[in-house]
Amino acid sequence: MFPEEFVIAQRLLKQSGALEMEPPTPIDTVLRYLAGRGLELHYYDPNKALPDLRETARDVDEVLVPQESRSLLFVNQARPQTRIRFSIFHGTGHFCLPGHDQLNYLSRGCMINPATYRPYERQANHFAAAMNMPPQRFREDMLHLPFNMRTVESLAQRYMASVESAAIHYITLAEVPCAVVWLQPDYDDEGFPQPNSPLKVRYQVRSPLFPFFVRPGTRIATEDSPFWMCCEEQIIAEGNVKGSCLGLKPDADLWVDCLPQGHLGAVLALVYPEARPPDCAVFDQWHWEE
Repeated sequence: MFPEEFVIAQRLLKQSGALEMEPPTPIDTVLRYLAGRGLELHYYDPNKALPDLRETARDVDEVLVPQESRSLLFVNQARPQTRIRFSIFHGTGHFCLPGHDQLNYLSRGCMINPATYRPYERQANHFAAAMNMPPQRFREDMLHLPFNMRTVESLAQRYMASVESAAIHYITLAEVPCAVVWLQPDYDDEGFPQPNSPLKVRYQVRSPLFPFFVRPGTRIATEDSPFWMCCEEQIIAEGNVKGSCLGLKPDADLWVDCLPQGHLGAVLALVYPEARPPDCAVFDQWHWEE
């Protein structure tokens, strides 16, 4: 069962005509349609904010301000292009999704967090992913590519998405047991990895069939593993590890495929609960609700 937000996003893509176009989703097409429903997009430069608001303006990704006859969506233009796209669709989700028009905090700004437990933010994240990477088309692409992080990278490029958001979407749509885990070392005050710092789990996103929960905060000791090869050498690394490496039961066999991500030393890992993954993920047919 897939989130209602996917169905609502699919409907908007159809109504706007964006679904008929090749990826990446044409934002201008969607926004022209939404302008007729009262949504107006503006970009802002956080460096030009008033001094006492500048730090807050830099931190948030978008601000949604409802007015009597329309809503104004302000998006932080200092972000990378992939994050700007996600922010636009995230804010659009708050505009379109049932019940979100009563959220007072939206006018103070949203900072996108893939590991959030706030239900309305998770819904907006799902909606944004479905707008940026239409699930039916994304799944069809998944069918024809190997089950690994290189596929996630390719899909991220095709849909003009971040590798992180593409990986989470990949896991959400998978019909096989798998998870994505973000790991990172401890950083000093200047943002550099501390010497000999163990990797620490920031978050995990798993498919419904994945049998393990990797706890945030789990520390991975320095050792010869794909995680550390990826972290230290800043290269893609894959291989088999025991469950104890991720704080799970020692007899569990896991296959991991690791990709350097974002901050220096951070690792995004695809995890499969067997010693060897399938060559290609297997999926059932998925029929959309009209």
